[in-house]
Amino acid sequence: MFWRTIAATFHLWFWTVSLGPARASGPAEGALCWGGRPWAAGNFSCVDPEPYLLLGLGNGIQRMNLDGGDQRRIASRVGRSILLDFHLSEGTMFWADTHAGQINRAGLDGTGRQKLLYSVKRITGLAVNWIENSVLWSNADKGTIHRMDTDGRNEKTVLRDLSQPKSVVVDPNERYIFWLSDGVTPSIQRSDVTGGKKATVLKVADRLKVLAIDHRDRRLFWVQQGQGGLTAMGSCNYDGNIINVFNQPFRPQALRMTIFLDYVYLTDFKSKRITRVNKYTGGRGENVNSKRMPHPPADVKVVHPINQPVVEVPTPFNPGCNRHTGECVKVCSSRSDTGPCRCRDGFSLSKQGNYCEDINECALWNHGCSLGCENVPGSYFCTCPKGYVLLPDLKTCQETKPCVENGTVCDHACVHTAEGDVCVCPEDSVLNSDGHSCTGCLSADRGGCSQLCVTLFPGRWVCECQPGYQLQPDGKHCAATGPPSYLLFANVVDIRKINTNGKQSRKLLEEPRGTIIAVDYDPVQKRVYFADKGLKRIERASLDGGFREMLFSTGLDSPEGLAVDWVHRKLYWTDRGLSSISCSSLNGLDREIFIDKDIQKPRGIALHPQAQKLYWTDMGSRPAVERSGLNREMREVVVSTGLVSPSGVTVDHGSQRLYWCDLSRGVIESAKLDGSNRHILSENQVGHPFDVAVFENVLWVSDWEGHLLHRLDMRTGQNLEHVHDDTMQPASLAVVHPLAKPGADVCLHENGGCAQVCESRLGLAYCSCHSTHVLSADGKDCLSINTSFTESDDGESSDRLRNKTLNDESTPLAMLYTEKMISDQDDCYSLRCDVNAQCVLQEGRAVCQCVRGFTGDGELCVDVDECKAGLADCSVSEAECMNTAGGYFCQCKTGFSGDGQHCMDIDECRLNMHNCDVNAECLNAVGKYQCRCRSGFTGTGFSCQEKSKGAPSWLSTGSPLDVTSPWQHNNVVQSCPSTHDSYCLSDGVCFYFPEMESYACNCALGYMGERCQFSDLEWWELQQAEEEKRRNMAIAMCIVLFITLLSIAACITYCYGSKRHFATCPSEDDVGDISMSEDSFTETTTTTPQVYVVLDTSPCGDEKVLHVVGCPRATICPSCSSDDAGGIFASEETVKLQRDNSSLDVASCSVSCDVHKFLVTEKATDNLISLEDPQAAPQ
Repeated sequence: MFWRTIAATFHLWFWTVSLGPARASGPAEGALCWGGRPWAAGNFSCVDPEPYLLLGLGNGIQRMNLDGGDQRRIASRVGRSILLDFHLSEGTMFWADTHAGQINRAGLDGTGRQKLLYSVKRITGLAVNWIENSVLWSNADKGTIHRMDTDGRNEKTVLRDLSQPKSVVVDPNERYIFWLSDGVTPSIQRSDVTGGKKATVLKVADRLKVLAIDHRDRRLFWVQQGQGGLTAMGSCNYDGNIINVFNQPFRPQALRMTIFLDYVYLTDFKSKRITRVNKYTGGRGENVNSKRMPHPPADVKVVHPINQPVVEVPTPFNPGCNRHTGECVKVCSSRSDTGPCRCRDGFSLSKQGNYCEDINECALWNHGCSLGCENVPGSYFCTCPKGYVLLPDLKTCQETKPCVENGTVCDHACVHTAEGDVCVCPEDSVLNSDGHSCTGCLSADRGGCSQLCVTLFPGRWVCECQPGYQLQPDGKHCAATGPPSYLLFANVVDIRKINTNGKQSRKLLEEPRGTIIAVDYDPVQKRVYFADKGLKRIERASLDGGFREMLFSTGLDSPEGLAVDWVHRKLYWTDRGLSSISCSSLNGLDREIFIDKDIQKPRGIALHPQAQKLYWTDMGSRPAVERSGLNREMREVVVSTGLVSPSGVTVDHGSQRLYWCDLSRGVIESAKLDGSNRHILSENQVGHPFDVAVFENVLWVSDWEGHLLHRLDMRTGQNLEHVHDDTMQPASLAVVHPLAKPGADVCLHENGGCAQVCESRLGLAYCSCHSTHVLSADGKDCLSINTSFTESDDGESSDRLRNKTLNDESTPLAMLYTEKMISDQDDCYSLRCDVNAQCVLQEGRAVCQCVRGFTGDGELCVDVDECKAGLADCSVSEAECMNTAGGYFCQCKTGFSGDGQHCMDIDECRLNMHNCDVNAECLNAVGKYQCRCRSGFTGTGFSCQEKSKGAPSWLSTGSPLDVTSPWQHNNVVQSCPSTHDSYCLSDGVCFYFPEMESYACNCALGYMGERCQFSDLEWWELQQAEEEKRRNMAIAMCIVLFITLLSIAACITYCYGSKRHFATCPSEDDVGDISMSEDSFTETTTTTPQVYVVLDTSPCGDEKVLHVVGCPRATICPSCSSDDAGGIFASEETVKLQRDNSSLDVASCSVSCDVHKFLVTEKATDNLISLEDPQAAPQ
């Protein structure tokens, strides 16, 4: 150890002296280029082209010179929170919009923009591999790092089961991927580019904020932040050695950085500037841009070939192959390499011969698929339309027909074919070699996965684990992290604890006179609760056996089942004698009857606090497994058939399944939480199973008849083995482990054992201290920090601290500090410090100082709301900050469960936590759920009514979503990004059409409209209103037309009546004879209608009437001369006017040709009617 420390110190000294000072020595020794500035010292020569900064600013991407000049925008509408990187040889840049969940690319000039990936939540790192032409990104929620080609193809997961990875960087020449792990212990991790050879480079006690890579010196740079907010910059080589750390003030909010030559470029969120500092010595930063930017910079990169070098390294293996693995898989090590490159099945070598391309098998005559074919990277799968099923050969589609023979026994379904009856499997599953059973995510074995099964495409899936578990090398089983688990069980006269391997059994407590058959524990207060059937009482004790307390000794008859609600802090128990289930608080208060109706002999009981459900077994005349909400609502029977004496019941929180046993039949069964997908695990292997417990991959069973404990595989029921043989009569079981009861807040009791700040993560308490203290070696207490360290005469203590490096674990950091003491305690007692303040020594006198989480003058301290002030570090998007006195905690939002640092979506549909109508189906979504009425019903989903047969078609225009494979048409329609979660209203499902770059909504039944903004009733009312408007318009038009016709008819009637009036009003006796000959008639026509004005005194009245009468045809004037060119004349001399009894006789439309008194003329030029003197008329 001594020589290792000496060697590390020598390497650090050599790197700092030979490289650092030389490269920071000044302009005299530096290379002057790119504006005449010394960008680096030593043997450095300028390389064209001139470097420039690429930075995210506001909602765009800009570039500017290293001196802040020539700033211009090259891309817009990219998002305000982005991660940047570039591919210089391809001339492209890539950015990840962390809010929208998209990864895009464009040319370095902003042209050729393309979206590569959609709907990816919590992107925390982005890096470009410029040799393998791929893009890497990290996902903090899933704990994964993914890759894809720079054109968006061949996406795959490189690393899994990581602890909140972020700040991904890559060195393609060394074939390394580096990232920050923001888990319980912050660290820098490393793996090769294929995801193998994973290792920890460095562990750091402080929180790591950002990571950058220096390709020139092959070093990693990071920024760390301590408890007091102090920041420092550190660097090390790729192996975690030769560490250099120096204090450097930063604002860690949204900090990003990049390395170029001798400088580190950083974003400053508050000052809205880009600053650079010397990467060897730090010091005061220099502002790149003199003026404040309009927005805080989001990310920054220096674009230059130095930052993306291509190192030609000779390889002892075949030319053109990977120098680490000796073969070419997907990509060769360099474009200039020659020789054979081998590709995996499903890929072919590119034309350039240096990388592998996916083969589209479906383009080759459907590759044997009888109907449909879907291509995926490296493979393909066959599909069938509705009404057909895929046969076990995974190529042939067969029309669905029921089997003829009854002898065919299939796990899922049976269809009849020309060759006979065959078994088929559900979608995405495959038939096992036995020809009867299925395997896959939707099959009974869940693809062999102990917890989560994720389908990649039909016939292929992967297993994943819940937070806190690690996937085992077999790729199927999940193992819990943390301390080892043990089994707690009731043994009639005592309670025992035993290791999971069946060894080291010991008694926790004894009760020789009793009959203890029910037991459970509280992970928060570390107490065990048990029911004594013989003594008729319920007690509790500490898990170490040093404490015991009576809760109930009256009002009990036969308590046989007991369960602790570790989240809502309640105790539930069954009483077979009283036929009831009761509950109380954990201290025995607020006791009440929970259920006492329609229940006979309740025995086993189990809780699912996240689902708000209580499960129990009833061994009465109607045996059943039932459940109810913790609010006593929605009680229902889960299983009621095939039961005789259902005894024990438990919930597996990892796989979200229910397990129970039948005491009389000797059967152990499993099903989903709603009773579906029921499956027999064991039959007649255990004589009389009394209770069951599940954890990790093991199912524990207590045998009431054989007085034994058994364990078997929780999925298959196989591998049965005996655990313990010297038990008396094992009864109730419980597995003790921090992950066995997820969601427990262990900080609720005595602050989790922490002296100051407690944080509950995955069932464990993590302690930390306020800014003026450091955590002690025991991980719980806090030691006060002196304002100045006490130095020995030779300065040894100061040198030890100054020279200590982060990977030196020889001495705990806390031991470098001494506890601060006040020499004169009377000074503290004389002060009136607030309860949230402490007495400290400053400048030789005692003063009151508010502790961390409070602010004030010491005598009055008020709580700091870290949530509102933005000081909280609730980095998970599914969590929200909750302020407390002196601190805060992160709590998962509604619709999610977890400890606030790891939040998982609650499947309300699977856990039956929804309020959908009985005639509706539940559709789970992230953080919520949707209800959709089944076929034949209509409504909102929360209320569904049967459709009436005579209902008009427009009352049900919304149609159910087509249930198709998520891989079909994956290039046509996609799910909307998180930014459009509220685009579709009324629980509509949002879709994005990349071809049209538009969004659309598929509305739930009962709603319609562009954004599902109308309910059926509202739509009907709008349609009615539109119909009413159209009807009213039609009626108005009809009325106007009718009035018009009436007016025309009235005019016609009036005119016709007037003609008759002139024709018939004078008697025929008063009409004079008019002598005319046939030869005297001359027909004269004009181009305009003839108009006559007659002014007379009506014989039918006393008034004078002016009549304007138009003849319907050309007027025929008797005895007219054709030589008259002046018009048509009328004269009173040629017409005999006889007046008798003041009567005037006028011949209708008959006039004379000689004019003596009046001339009536209609001028064709202007259609004016005038009365003129006949003598003034032209002759």
